[in-house]
Amino acid sequence: MRRIRPDEVARARRDPRLLDAAEYRNEIIRGAYRMSGDAWLRQGNCADAEPDVMYPEPREPIDAALAMCASCPVRTPCLVRALEARDRHGVWGATAPRERRAMIEVWKDINPLAVGA
Repeated sequence: MRRIRPDEVARARRDPRLLDAAEYRNEIIRGAYRMSGDAWLRQGNCADAEPDVMYPEPREPIDAALAMCASCPVRTPCLVRALEARDRHGVWGATAPRERRAMIEVWKDINPLAVGA
């Protein structure tokens, strides 16, 4: 696996998807969790998708998965799940694996209650 470049990490720190995920995680910690862990999975646009769409082979296009994520009502909790699990494969929360690798580096340093506090 290739190294994550500093510019990728810097870009991840400003990514609105990551900032939304951090705020969502803070809501969970504060007790404002809106859905159970199982319920949000069933509400995703990908709930009935073929696994190959969300887990394409390396170097295969991910446009179909990202398009499915674009209007997904559970995009943010999906990204939180992927970041918490440090999942570097597949498309989660409208992010490509390459983007998420940089986000994971930032995620582990984010104070859970610092964003939006």
